[in-house]
Amino acid sequence: MVTDKNPNPRWPSVFEVAPYCDPVETGKQARRIKRPWLALLFIGLASMVAQGFGRFTFPVLLTAIDRELLGSYTLAGFLSNVPLVAYLLGTGVTSYLSTRTDPSDLIKIGVTLSAIGLGSMAVSPNSGTLALALFIAGFGAALVWVPAPGIAASMVGPAQGGLAIGLVGSGIGTGVMLAGPLTSAVRTATGNEFAWRPVYGVQAAVGVFVLLGLLVVLSRSGETTETEKVPISVLTTVPNWRLITLSFVIFGITYSLFFYFLPAQLVASGWSGDTARLMFALLGLASIFGGVVFGRISDHFSRRTTMGLGFVLMATAPLLTLVNNGAVVTIGVFAFGLCIAGVPTTIGAMLADALDGRSFVTAFGTITFAFGLAQLLGPPFAGWVGERTGSFQIPFIVASAAALFGALVSIRMKNSRGASNSPSNFG
Repeated sequence: MVTDKNPNPRWPSVFEVAPYCDPVETGKQARRIKRPWLALLFIGLASMVAQGFGRFTFPVLLTAIDRELLGSYTLAGFLSNVPLVAYLLGTGVTSYLSTRTDPSDLIKIGVTLSAIGLGSMAVSPNSGTLALALFIAGFGAALVWVPAPGIAASMVGPAQGGLAIGLVGSGIGTGVMLAGPLTSAVRTATGNEFAWRPVYGVQAAVGVFVLLGLLVVLSRSGETTETEKVPISVLTTVPNWRLITLSFVIFGITYSLFFYFLPAQLVASGWSGDTARLMFALLGLASIFGGVVFGRISDHFSRRTTMGLGFVLMATAPLLTLVNNGAVVTIGVFAFGLCIAGVPTTIGAMLADALDGRSFVTAFGTITFAFGLAQLLGPPFAGWVGERTGSFQIPFIVASAAALFGALVSIRMKNSRGASNSPSNFG
């Protein structure tokens, strides 16, 4: 819903998106933000394709892929690192290109690469070509997600920056949520309980549709690209930038230890494959709301406090999933789903409070590079432990400890209140 006026400015509706027009923006930029809901929708769908499909469907299909091509959880752990490495390289390239390329162009290129990667996964004859396809998709994911939060925040203005980032980030959770039901539907339709290639084929087709939509609804910003150069050091102008970067590193370690092997851990604990996929879908469902809820809370209150709350939940959730009780496991999965969208949304909002445009893309790309490095640690370690112990309990416990440290880091941050959570913005 798009609204220019809110009858209750102190507590606006969660899903209200108000267009933001800076008087110094060019006419072309103004045209782009007249209908922010439509642009936000397709940026969210781009995030769904690039992240939810291109990177995060792999855990759901891991058992079937391992059965056909891999035969080793250790190899699966290293293969999980392929899109992470590609994402890491992609963030560096995106930060560089952001100084001379319009952010909307980067998103379109990223969706193109993601669709190509997904289509290649569907026809990969061996683990080598699958690794290449995962690399292409992971690289495309970086080109989509690094500029996405900044574009979203610029469309609605500082008072709703967290909300906008949460909305486009909810696309990632949508992709995660759909991966399980889509896999079950494809296997039912094909009569093959281990089918995985058609799943990637359907996702590639969705990627083509989203690309066509972006070409229609997302215009270039009209900013000058030849003369504006943004140094990497722009990150250092953000309050608490060191602790923000460290928080993103901790988040990367935590979620990479838990997320990729959640279905495998549930199966190892005696859950059926269908139920494990259902839990993974629940995690994705929670993350759809996590970005919006955390973003909106951080718009009203302290970003620091909101992030700390997220880390506390992340520290609790993996331990709950190890309890031999279905209801407790469900609570843990849902809580972690809220946080895997909520924590990065809050981190992105911290940067958006201080930066916009290419400056945001460069800074967000820099901390995402550190985040990507951290992600490389989780899957090989978790896979190695899982293969030797038959369980992922130890990696999950390590994930909880790392998240608890993240909560302590948030306490050390100075409570810098930017434009987005200034009381004057809410009456």
